[in-house]
Amino acid sequence: MNGWMSVRKIYLYGLLLFVMLAWGLNIVAIKILIDHFPPITITGLRILAAGIVIFVFLYMKKDLQKMNLHEFGYVSLSALTGIFGHQALLSIGLVNTSGTNGASILALIPLVTNIFAVLFLKAKMTFLKITGVLLGIVGIYLILVLGGGSFTKLSNGDVFVFLSVIAQALSFIFIRKASYTLNAKTITCYALLMGAGFLIMLSFALEGQKIGTMGTLGALPAYVWIIFLASAIVSTGIGNLCYNFAISKIGAGEAAIFLNLAPFFSLVGSVLFLNETFKFIQLIGFILIVLGVLLGTELFVRKPKIDKQVEVSVSK
Repeated sequence: MNGWMSVRKIYLYGLLLFVMLAWGLNIVAIKILIDHFPPITITGLRILAAGIVIFVFLYMKKDLQKMNLHEFGYVSLSALTGIFGHQALLSIGLVNTSGTNGASILALIPLVTNIFAVLFLKAKMTFLKITGVLLGIVGIYLILVLGGGSFTKLSNGDVFVFLSVIAQALSFIFIRKASYTLNAKTITCYALLMGAGFLIMLSFALEGQKIGTMGTLGALPAYVWIIFLASAIVSTGIGNLCYNFAISKIGAGEAAIFLNLAPFFSLVGSVLFLNETFKFIQLIGFILIVLGVLLGTELFVRKPKIDKQVEVSVSK
């Protein structure tokens, strides 16, 4: 049983590592996309594309659960906060701030999520988890600020990105609540579709005139459409699906620790695709982030062995 649990943990942590890679590179993708499209419009379209792909896949597999009113409420709230709120605020914020600033502020998500998990889910904030979160934040600071960032004062964009952090952390709480009776695939699919609907309505209200000038989309380079599809299907669709699945298994607080890795992957993406430099201080920051993840998930803690008799009675 202990061996199975260990393999299961490794699988979930590997899944989360993949999601962090996808989400980290997505910051670079969003920065490129908003140079070619109105920010809220392109956000709504890529999330809609992700939701449709997942819906078709799950519908064909007959893997979508029906929701009762209570479950519909939690999924709607997760869509309103994590998809509509987070994505809209993030896209608007990144127009008016640097990718470095945005990634630095997004590093607060694990801390905010753990605080919300303690407040609303009665989760335990252990000393190791607190230490892990703090080490991760220090690592982010070394990478994105001392490593060459410009986080010297808050702009309007910085404020919007911070509000997106609050929205995202709240959504994880609603996802956890919904996951008690719904599977992660159903939650992700309906949340993406609902959130996309909210975003598209907002885009018509705020960016209606700009949408009318999008008739020259065919003249855009092919790489822009490749980035759009990768952002929509891999980062937004599959990424949210995997992350929500992890939340349903290990909880919002523990899964959020891995969010410290996303800004590092954003940095790597900037080095590879935007020709930015990588400094020694940033390597130290990455080591601190890895230590923060290990401590925050309490991988160093040996779990007590469960007596076989007790284990049988619990399974019943």
